[in-house]
Amino acid sequence: MNLFTTNRLIVRKFEWADEEDFYQLNSHPDVMRFIRPAKTREECRLFLNENLQLYQAGSAIGRYHVAEKSSYRFAGTFSVLMMPDRDAFHIGYALMPDAQGKGLAKELLQAGLQWLAMNSERPEIFAITSTENIPSVALLQKAGFAQLEDITDHGKQLNVFMIPRSQISNQQASAC
Repeated sequence: MNLFTTNRLIVRKFEWADEEDFYQLNSHPDVMRFIRPAKTREECRLFLNENLQLYQAGSAIGRYHVAEKSSYRFAGTFSVLMMPDRDAFHIGYALMPDAQGKGLAKELLQAGLQWLAMNSERPEIFAITSTENIPSVALLQKAGFAQLEDITDHGKQLNVFMIPRSQISNQQASAC
């Protein structure tokens, strides 16, 4: 069952049948450069198992499979996770190299924000990105996120962004 779709993307829960897609993304050094260290096949298998355990009825939390609608080819991931030290959600996204540069991150972010705003009562939605990930920083700002603070996590400098839930449906139609 699809979580949500966009003009060009299908977003759904991962399944064990997606193990190779999960591995291809999480082991790719260029994709993981700003997210976390690339994982081995065995680490990816364990990580996929952890992620499958996140899916709970009535909860938005999880990492989700993103495929191109026209070909069903794996394009990347969309995630909704809990913010460290806050009772709040943060969203994330990662695209395979051949899916980058096509405006898919923008489309995924827009639709993902709308989906989360409709499926959560949380007043704010956060995003975290590496200060070095200039395209992601620019995309979040263009989508209406405000930069709140810089933090250091495992030696990496990160930007923390936030958007009020009340602004999502209004600004999404005209921003991005």
